[in-house]
Amino acid sequence: MSEVLEKCAVCQALLDEEDLFCANCGTEAPQRENTGGSNESMISTHNFRCDGCGASMSYDAKVQNLRCPFCGGEKLQAEKDVKTLAPKFVVPFRIEQHDAVARLKAWMGSSFWRPGDLATLSIVTKLTAVYVPYWVFSAKTFTYWTADSSETPWGASASWCPVSGEHHGSYDGLLIGASSSLSPAETSSICPYDLSQAIPTERADLENALFEQFQVQRKYARPLAQQGLEEYERQACETLVPGRARNVNVNVRVEGLSAEPVLLPVWIMAYSYREQTFRFLLNGQTGRCTGTAPTSYLKIAGVVAAVIGAIVLLVICGGIIAAIAGSR
Repeated sequence: MSEVLEKCAVCQALLDEEDLFCANCGTEAPQRENTGGSNESMISTHNFRCDGCGASMSYDAKVQNLRCPFCGGEKLQAEKDVKTLAPKFVVPFRIEQHDAVARLKAWMGSSFWRPGDLATLSIVTKLTAVYVPYWVFSAKTFTYWTADSSETPWGASASWCPVSGEHHGSYDGLLIGASSSLSPAETSSICPYDLSQAIPTERADLENALFEQFQVQRKYARPLAQQGLEEYERQACETLVPGRARNVNVNVRVEGLSAEPVLLPVWIMAYSYREQTFRFLLNGQTGRCTGTAPTSYLKIAGVVAAVIGAIVLLVICGGIIAAIAGSR
C-alpha cells in the first residue's frame, strides 16, 4: 500500500513528499526530514519498455511474446529488475478469452453507423490480458450548492427561481487510471469495477501475468479525483432541487482524501478491417467496453439522401396544397 508521510492538519488530505502546500486547502505543509519515503515497493522482474508508446511493463518471459500489448510494437528494450510501487490489491480476471472475443463481435454490431460486415470481415490481430494500474480514492465532501428551480412561488411571474442548500457526501472507490499508455478517457470508460472482489497482492500470481507499472504519481491523479468528486456532488445536489433544475453550481470542500494503488484486469485487443487497425478495451471483470471502429459512409450518405428526399417531398406537397387552395 502507498501510505502518505502525513496528512494535512486542517483538512486531512494527502500530503506527498514533494508538497509544500496542501493541494486541497492551501495550508503550508510542515517541514519534515527526508526519510526516503514510506511507500511500500516490490521488485519487478522481466521488465521492458516499448520504444513506440513508452509503456513500462513486467511480464512472464515463459508465456508472453515480446510485443507491446498497447501499440503492438516489437521494438522493446529489456530493463533490469527495478523497485516499483506495490499495489495493495489486485482484481482477478473473470472473463475468459473466448468470451472477450465474443463481446468484441457483439460490440461491433451494436451501432447502426458501423459497416454491416464489420463483425464478419474483421480479424482480431492481438488479444492480451493486462493488469492496468489505478488509484482508488476515498473522501468526504461538504458542499454548498446553488441552482435555478422550475418550481416558483405562487404568483411569481418568472419561470425560474434561485434555490440553494448544503450536502454532505462520502465516497469510496473513485478510480483514476495510472497508466501512461491508456488515456484517462479510456481508463474511465471501462469503469466501474467491483472492488469487493479484490484480493491482496501476495495472493495474486503476478509472476505469470502481464501488468503495467504505475506511471501516474498520486499527486498528478489528485486533480482528476477532485474533478470526479465535484461531478458526483453536482449530480447529487441536482436531485435536491425541487422540480426541474438548471445552472447547478457546487462549491465542494474535500476532507480526508486518501488513495491506494490497485491493479485491475483489462483485455486489450486490436482488430483489422479493410487494412485498417482499431483498438478495443474490455473490463476483464464486468465486460464493460470501449474502442474505436470504422464508420459506414454509405449509411451516412443513405440517411442524408433520405432526409433530403423527405424535405423535397414536403416542399412539393406544400406547393401542391397551396396551388389547390389558391384555385378555390
